[in-house]
This record gives sequence, structure tokens and C-alpha cells, in this order.
Amino acid sequence: MFENDEIEERAKRLIAASPALAREIVRQYDPKPKRLTERQQQALDLLKAYQDEQNGDPLTYKEAAEALGCSSTAAFYMLHRLQARGHVEIEPHQRRSIILKAA
Repeated sequence: MFENDEIEERAKRLIAASPALAREIVRQYDPKPKRLTERQQQALDLLKAYQDEQNGDPLTYKEAAEALGCSSTAAFYMLHRLQARGHVEIEPHQRRSIILKAA
């Protein structure tokens, strides 16, 4: 594979050519996700409470949007950010596809 010096040199060229792209790569592939934002934690708590009210049934995007008090689009993006951080599992092409993981 690559030697450390070669990797370091490529990284320096990437950062020099496109700092925004370098930041995005780090953001997407950061092995240690940062803490949840206040809004994300609030959303996770609301979704847990809503799911408990529904006897633990997995949520739909519409139900998640209702619980969060936002549009379906905003709920979609919020849920996918929570999925990226490992708090939610989303099964593609399923109706009740939003499964909250145990904390």
C-alpha cells in the first residue's frame, strides 16, 4: 500500500488544493463522532418518548416529523445525521424503518 510519507504528501496536496473538500472528508470519515448537538439530543429524546408511546413500534418518517414538530424533509435529514452517529438504524425501502438504538 502507501507509505506514511506518501500519504502525508497526498494529504498536504489535497488540503492545499481544496481545504473545503479536506474538511468534508474528515467530517464524513471521522472515526470518533462528536457529541450530539443540542437539537439532535432533543430530537433523539423526543423520538424515544414517541416510540415508547407507540409501544416500541418502529417509526415512520411522518411520525418522526410529527414528534419533532418539523417537515418530513427536515426529519429525514435529522434522522440520517443521527444514523451517521450510530443512534438510529434506518432500513431502506421499509415502511416502519426507523429503529432507535439503545443508548
